[in-house]
Amino acid sequence: MKIFSFKNAKYGKVEFCTFNSTVDKNKPLLIFIHGSGNEPTFSYAKDIKMYAWKGFTEVAKYKDKFHIIFVNKPGVPLFDTVQKDPVNFSTSYPISKEFTDNYSLEWRAETASLIIDKAIKLLPVNRSKIMVVGHSQGGQVAPKVAVLNKKVTHCVLLNSNSLNHLYDFVLQERLDAFKGEKTFEESQKNIDSLFANYKRIFDEPTSRTKYFDEETYYRWASFSDETPLENMLKLKIPIYVVAGGKDVYGSFIMNTDYVQIEFLRYGKTNLTYKVYPNANHFLQDEINENNKTKYIDLKPKIFADIVDWSSQ
Repeated sequence: MKIFSFKNAKYGKVEFCTFNSTVDKNKPLLIFIHGSGNEPTFSYAKDIKMYAWKGFTEVAKYKDKFHIIFVNKPGVPLFDTVQKDPVNFSTSYPISKEFTDNYSLEWRAETASLIIDKAIKLLPVNRSKIMVVGHSQGGQVAPKVAVLNKKVTHCVLLNSNSLNHLYDFVLQERLDAFKGEKTFEESQKNIDSLFANYKRIFDEPTSRTKYFDEETYYRWASFSDETPLENMLKLKIPIYVVAGGKDVYGSFIMNTDYVQIEFLRYGKTNLTYKVYPNANHFLQDEINENNKTKYIDLKPKIFADIVDWSSQ
């Protein structure tokens, strides 16, 4: 990997990297923005000697076709060591004050836009195709980046909401009631509690000391300033949205679906919306066979389709 870093007066240290392979070749740019959390983009669990990558390794197959860019988060380096639980293999990384104070839609989108500008100066980029791809929370960021940076030519959202992400919790409660996992009264009580929490968030939208669902009010309020749909509707460039029909607790499919209605309502033709009916949040089909769940990786097809779409 070739690593770049720069200091910004407002956003602090910003890092990005790309593959060394054919780095001197003139080729399009693909910036990949991964999902939520405070862990490094690339990490190493020293105790079990295991490397991990936040994002999809599938994109590495296209390193000779694109300058593939990976980004950091505030106060979180691109590469670092993490602790891994030997029982459940969950990882942990210390949360810094810089992360808590700055983690927001603004930080992620603005720095990604700055990274695009830096990459164009430092690498031989074919500016006819500059694609921003985001997964999960990164999908909330991607259309904002495209709004900020007019050099972006294509925008891709993978398993991301289109409406406010807080709506997912409400939808999940309703679904649980319809599935019989709780009573409708229990569901409504939980939803009323959610609304009370949301009011507290929006009453103190800059609080870095108060939390909802283990995230600061500031983080929740920031990602509520603009919905992905609002930013997508501002764009005239081609947009590709991928959703999983079985994605409930990542980015709820019932939230994502709304994007198609609004683009139809406004007569906009720059959206390609593709739903994989049996796919989960991580672009895998979940198929029931003999009372067992079988996982089929869809990423090879999905990324091949994205690359083909970007060439149309």
